[in-house]
Amino acid sequence: MSSVNPPLAGIRVVDLSRVLAGPYCTLLLSMLGADVVKVEDRKGDESRTWPPMVGNAGATYKALNLNKRSIVVDLKTPEGAQIVRDLAAKADVLVENFKTGTMERFGLDYESLKQINPRLIFASITAFGSVGPRASAPGYEALMQAYNGVMSMTGEPEGEPVRCGVSYHDMSTGITAALAVVTSLFDRDRTGRGCKVEASLLQTSLGLMSIQVTNYFQGGQVPQPLGSAHPMVVPYQVFSTADRPIMIASANQNLYERLCRAVGLERLIDDPRFKDNLSRVANREACLTAIQAALTRYGRDELVAMLEEAGVPCAPVNNLEELMQEEQVHAIGTLIEVEDEDRRKLRLSGLPFLRDGNGAPPPRRPPALGEHTREVLEELEYDSARIASLIEHDVVAGR
Repeated sequence: MSSVNPPLAGIRVVDLSRVLAGPYCTLLLSMLGADVVKVEDRKGDESRTWPPMVGNAGATYKALNLNKRSIVVDLKTPEGAQIVRDLAAKADVLVENFKTGTMERFGLDYESLKQINPRLIFASITAFGSVGPRASAPGYEALMQAYNGVMSMTGEPEGEPVRCGVSYHDMSTGITAALAVVTSLFDRDRTGRGCKVEASLLQTSLGLMSIQVTNYFQGGQVPQPLGSAHPMVVPYQVFSTADRPIMIASANQNLYERLCRAVGLERLIDDPRFKDNLSRVANREACLTAIQAALTRYGRDELVAMLEEAGVPCAPVNNLEELMQEEQVHAIGTLIEVEDEDRRKLRLSGLPFLRDGNGAPPPRRPPALGEHTREVLEELEYDSARIASLIEHDVVAGR
């Protein structure tokens, strides 16, 4: 996309969020050109303290807060809350992920802010949503994976429930919230009015589990852990080789037969127990045992080459170090590089899609805590005496 006029150029976002879901939402908006002002307290976003540390802030913080400006404000003071009202009055979007009810206590809820800015898009990100018996319950990625059943279907059969290694609820909720914001901005152009949008980890998880939810309601199926295997397709899972594991995805009959021919198992094609996918699912263990015995004759790289030549979908099971050595990862241009305030080079993931073949414009470095406090207050037309008084009374902090 053009670095001169990205699609959200001119959009001002007040970011009252922290940790993962909210900051990823506002990161995406910033990569699309929005000016994001991140409001932090004196301790800063919790992720600033998460290892590994890069200088004076955690790598997690730096990854999710590119392009933003940081202002330190004590929201518990009347003067601090007024600063946020003044920011909201001139903003297009406000994003928050406080515990349900907190913004009301600050006097910064949507009903209050829309009185001073009817065009404001107010995005609220929660764990369980704003209504219902768990609306005020604390929510973290692992808690949600336990609550929504994902842990119960992750891991090996007969094993303990396992947490997915990626915080996919948090990150996906950030994407959901960003989509809701952009949709609301588009609608505002038509109606002239802002609105409140809500995204929650629970809503996102139900969307991501739409297949499992539908299968449960239609067939009463309660998903069970199958390791890497697919509950509805066989063979479709990780297999051992003579050295390292491989993932094979024989997603239909044609691919199953190609797999059998490639590894010398033509006899399985005509075996009535494995004649079609329904039969193979019914005889899962027998089918997988026969295939696994054949695959141990090959090393992983040799097998990948053989199967790719035969047109069988497969992939090496990489760790992150191995992934970063893959040429394809670098070819798509998602990885970016930026210098932090101490001129350390940071390598990060950028915008996860392209427009007209281009990603986001080159990013600005993540901000130091309170780096832009004075700058942002001056943009609100606070004079020097007022800013000095706010600093003296610990309402704000920073440069």
